[in-house]
Amino acid sequence: MTGAVWTPETEALLLGRMLEQLRRSVRTLADEVRPVGPGWVARTHALPTVWTLNQLRICEPVEFTAAVALADEYQGGLPYRHIVVDHDVAGQDLEAAFVADGWRAEREVLMALAERPDAPDVQNTISMLTETQALALTRRWMAEDHPGISADSLDQLDEYARREGRRWNERRFGILDDDGVAVAVTKLRTDPMTAWVEDVYTAPEARRRGYARLLVTHASALGAAANPELTFIVADDNDWPKDLYARIGFRPIARTRTFHRDDRPVD
Repeated sequence: MTGAVWTPETEALLLGRMLEQLRRSVRTLADEVRPVGPGWVARTHALPTVWTLNQLRICEPVEFTAAVALADEYQGGLPYRHIVVDHDVAGQDLEAAFVADGWRAEREVLMALAERPDAPDVQNTISMLTETQALALTRRWMAEDHPGISADSLDQLDEYARREGRRWNERRFGILDDDGVAVAVTKLRTDPMTAWVEDVYTAPEARRRGYARLLVTHASALGAAANPELTFIVADDNDWPKDLYARIGFRPIARTRTFHRDDRPVD
């Protein structure tokens, strides 16, 4: 939905659609999903180190002690507790208590495309990546973001990315270096009503060349051109890419919060 003046009611509708896409991605990929009080729990026993597929999701207000008790009850057997709160106000209310208790807190901002960007000239610049090319690059990304991560955990994240990409029939856009190796990637997932731009990454040796902006602009223009009612992207609220996405035409709508605690080292 672009070129329109958004009312609070419109933003609430867009937020609901973004959350439903994010929730659906977890629900359809996890081995087991069960409702619990203020939300639901996803478990995937074959991929225990993939936090996204082994999460407690909070969708309405809840007390801190109740949230922790639910995580302890339903995430038993895991070496961590992982809670996603996608109710913005509830997340704000809980954040201080989780941080005080020693949990790692992260915020993500959900951004909807407000102004359709002009499609860039990508002739001989952007390539369609194969699944294998994209997986190799995102594996580098995970190793960079999680120093010391084990090969087994990287393999599990590869399998998660493979399943998610196939679930959404995603298109993978990338930049190749002179040797034909992918050094930047952005993915586009679409259905008749929604376009979702995801997994934006540039390898260290290829940064500061405008690749992220080029790829996100290209994917966003393609998504919007298919006339979905919503084109969106999710960004780390504490990092600079959200400002890049704002310059491309995305507007922040709401925030989700993730609270994570490692109970013991993972081999």
